[in-house]
Amino acid sequence: MITISEIAADKIKEILKAEGVPNHALRVATAGGGCGCGPSFEIMIDDKTGEGDTVVEKNGARVFVDSTTAMKLEGAEIGFISDERGEGFAIGFPGGAPAGGGCGCGGGEESKPGGGGCGSGGCGCS
Repeated sequence: MITISEIAADKIKEILKAEGVPNHALRVATAGGGCGCGPSFEIMIDDKTGEGDTVVEKNGARVFVDSTTAMKLEGAEIGFISDERGEGFAIGFPGGAPAGGGCGCGGGEESKPGGGGCGSGGCGCS
């Protein structure tokens, strides 16, 4: 199961409202290669689900994930981070990435608190 952090849910609603599309959702999709520790992901605004999509919701914020991406993100949390490099959504695996790596950590390492993930500019591994 994919989850959304409280902060990410608030940010999703804020962004969609600012864009004038409060009834839309964020879509997470696999974007090919990766950051050296697994695939990378794209995050965009979308207004409809596709066949086989998973819809994740928290406090009125929705995220659409296609079936292929959902398999890669099993156990992941979509978070939002802000640091000296900027701010943005991040995908992390709070309990460590699934076997075979992923965009959290590979080989049994634990994700950094607060997200990590390739969207943060690094692999999020400790």
